[in-house]
Amino acid sequence: MAEQWGQFITGSIGLVGVLAGIYVGRWQVTHQARVEHGQWLRAQRQEAQLALLDAWVTCMTQFQEMVDRDQVQVEHHMAETYEGDGWAASEDRIWRQTESLSQPARNALERVELLGPENVDTACSQLAVALTGMIQATRLEAGNPTWPDQNACSESWKQADTARTTFLTACRVATRTAPAPRRQRN
Repeated sequence: MAEQWGQFITGSIGLVGVLAGIYVGRWQVTHQARVEHGQWLRAQRQEAQLALLDAWVTCMTQFQEMVDRDQVQVEHHMAETYEGDGWAASEDRIWRQTESLSQPARNALERVELLGPENVDTACSQLAVALTGMIQATRLEAGNPTWPDQNACSESWKQADTARTTFLTACRVATRTAPAPRRQRN
């Protein structure tokens, strides 16, 4: 009888060892998957953030060029020499142009917001508000000989620059924070 108990105990120990091996193996695979996903997500975030910064600089530059004195003179000349209601046509052009100039930045913003983390999402919200402000400031007085409102445009660029600085700070914090085991990450 003692021999049977010995075999039973040996078998039980073996079974517990197999179950523990399965559990540890599953944990290890799950942990490795989390680590790899975290690395992939970090790379995607950095790529999206850089793309947003490029789109943002391009957008800002194009908005500033749009209300540049020479470009404004061209727009006024086209409105004044247009057959029909030139100022209405000018307003339509300005609205379409601001929409097309802002679209790449909007797309890049959405991609960054999709990937997070939360502090970068908050900074993206400020960028979105600033972009809306730039669009509205540029459209202000559209269709009138007093277009553009340079004061409104100047204020919107200041707001956009502040939002960009906030975004850069949030990205810097997110990028420089090294991943650590057992730490909750966004």
